[in-house]
Amino acid sequence: MVLDEAAGKERDVDVTVTVTDSNGEVSAFKASEVKHEGKPLDVVAVEQLILKLADMPRVTHKAIFSTSGYTDGAQAKAKRHEVDLYSMLPWDRPIAENFPDFPGVGTPGEFLAHFQSSLLYWAEWQSYFISTTGPESFSFGDETPLFSPEGKKHQQYSTMLDYLNEVLMRSTGLLCTQSPASNVLKTFPYNMYNEAEGYMTGPAWPHTHTLDLSNDEVYLRLEGHAPFRLDSVTISGHLQWRKRVIEPQFHIFERVSDQAIFAGAAVADYGVDDGRMLAMIFSSQGA
Repeated sequence: MVLDEAAGKERDVDVTVTVTDSNGEVSAFKASEVKHEGKPLDVVAVEQLILKLADMPRVTHKAIFSTSGYTDGAQAKAKRHEVDLYSMLPWDRPIAENFPDFPGVGTPGEFLAHFQSSLLYWAEWQSYFISTTGPESFSFGDETPLFSPEGKKHQQYSTMLDYLNEVLMRSTGLLCTQSPASNVLKTFPYNMYNEAEGYMTGPAWPHTHTLDLSNDEVYLRLEGHAPFRLDSVTISGHLQWRKRVIEPQFHIFERVSDQAIFAGAAVADYGVDDGRMLAMIFSSQGA
């Protein structure tokens, strides 16, 4: 979020980068807008983005990135206002052509054909939530709403299903580096479980994990009870590793004005259902 002085409020900018010097002082604040359209960005679209960035005096370097290119008028408008335009293109040329730190290296697909992700899952589980101020036992559904201490809808977790998914992810994020999970990952064989989804599974083992939830400030409001906070949860069931072989997509970022390379990237689904992605970035000085 960056202050827009004309609007008198902070506004969202797609990407911001703060550059500091050796003394920790901010030497540059770069802001970029990113567009994924079906047609080249025209002068109207680029002009709107230029105006938005112009009203943010904190920004020292302005840029626009597009997957579909720009019209001639849009390029002229950006040049007039000293806004850099970049195109995001499929990267199928040899890496060595644009990145001198990789002499003799072929195309990105030859350099990094695939990678493997190993993710820990609760394969079978039950959850037991505890509230120190609520009833000894209570029930809820996936769509049961969650609230803040002030009685408003919880900003981060709207329903119990959202919260359960977060709790399970938090649990495996903690357990994946600990024994026995770390030992199972290194020791036991993995077999293809689902050819269509393309992942292998290892052996499942029983486990129980208790998490403190008090800092989340999540409240339930159930009929017949005053609002109460969820303080902890115990998850019991079976843990299991799943391995996926993932083929990344390759893109290169090229400045429109002089075809200078800004960066290259290998991007892939991380294998988790929450939209997280994995990226390997190649800067003009190396990887």
